[in-house]
Amino acid sequence: MTNNKYFFIGIGGIGMSSIAQYLYEKENTILGYDASENKSVKILEKKGIEVTNKLSLKSIPDYMKNDDVIVVYTPAIPDDNIFLKYFRANGNKKIQKRSEILGEISKQSKCIAIAGTHGKTTTTAIISHLFHSSGIHFKAFIGGIMKCFDSNYINTGNDFILVEADEYDRSFLNLNPNYAVITSIESDHLDIYGDYKSLSESFQLFRNNVKDVLITDAEIDIDKDFSFSIKSDSDYRVNNIKILENGIRFDLKTPNNFYSNISTNIIGLHNLKNVLAALSIIDQIEEIDIQNLLPFLSNFKGIERRMDIYKLDNKVIIDDYAHHPTEIESVLNTIQTNFKNKSKAVVFQPHLFSRTRDFMDEFAIVLSKFDEVYLLDIYPARENPIIGVNSQILLEKINCSKKKIIDGKSIEKIVLNSKMEVISILGAGNISENLNKEIFQNV
Repeated sequence: MTNNKYFFIGIGGIGMSSIAQYLYEKENTILGYDASENKSVKILEKKGIEVTNKLSLKSIPDYMKNDDVIVVYTPAIPDDNIFLKYFRANGNKKIQKRSEILGEISKQSKCIAIAGTHGKTTTTAIISHLFHSSGIHFKAFIGGIMKCFDSNYINTGNDFILVEADEYDRSFLNLNPNYAVITSIESDHLDIYGDYKSLSESFQLFRNNVKDVLITDAEIDIDKDFSFSIKSDSDYRVNNIKILENGIRFDLKTPNNFYSNISTNIIGLHNLKNVLAALSIIDQIEEIDIQNLLPFLSNFKGIERRMDIYKLDNKVIIDDYAHHPTEIESVLNTIQTNFKNKSKAVVFQPHLFSRTRDFMDEFAIVLSKFDEVYLLDIYPARENPIIGVNSQILLEKINCSKKKIIDGKSIEKIVLNSKMEVISILGAGNISENLNKEIFQNV
């Protein structure tokens, strides 16, 4: 995978940009298109990777139009995309989905894959932090920007490769990991799977691809080597949980050992579960002594937009990627645990018409638990609008003291003027681009 020419369609996607960085390091020629000028694109450009935002064949130099160019794209790219149509008609030998090329990369070293409908990115980031802090040689492809690296790609060597095993479009079936962990299996991506049964069957196929060890949440009904849980007896278990102002302290039980008074600066029991998932799979790797890694948990800096907490005067501001009812519930539970009896507002941008349609009632139930609700229009991402699915219909189903449809430019005004003590900014679209974090104080 060296000395080739690659053209990335949608290079600013969080999964695409990390692969582009890897291939650039391998002395390949990289050019990419993305309509967005997001953080991932800025990271690429800073490293010297050329990105165009012009949806025109004229934006591609002639040397990148030859039939030897390897084309990489994501399922979010429609079939009528001008670049995809051109390269298909041009007879290019390799036109690959992102997941296919990640599958090739993952074969270069011992692969650790993190799967699950919730928690993949945080779990991957925790493992990456512990590996980096302890001097382990690895590469990591992370579905978010790690704060301590300001990147979604880390490279310190070739002993291990960490990848997120994305269930969307059955992408994770291109992986054959040595070690894998499944954090959760819950209905999602029903535009692809149709129902939970089909989704669950896909995870079983992923399980069959795991070479050495699979660990899953104890509640997941799938053949596994070991289980983990923060609330029931299992092979890996946390006990004596103590919620601190800016973290959690706990004891860890493994199949063979017990470790006490472990500190981490994450908050939220859903994040404690991610910590446990990370520690469980690390403990199964023979070359690593987990005891040497545990002290580094206390200085994990986190990932952008995963329970980012700020202060504004007497208000707490939470910025989070939550875009599924279960993820919103996790944010809410954290607020109720760490900020007891405080009034709470949420600004939420629904992500995908299909997800909003499939979980309309579930969204309404969890959002009704906030005192104030402000909804943005649905972020379409890869989808076209669906008749009868919009934020206004969702708003009508929500039962709370104050609710309103807003546009992105109104977010800062709401944050400044709301009387609520905790304000959550939630969604997986572009909602955070309208959030002026310079007015906040870091916590």
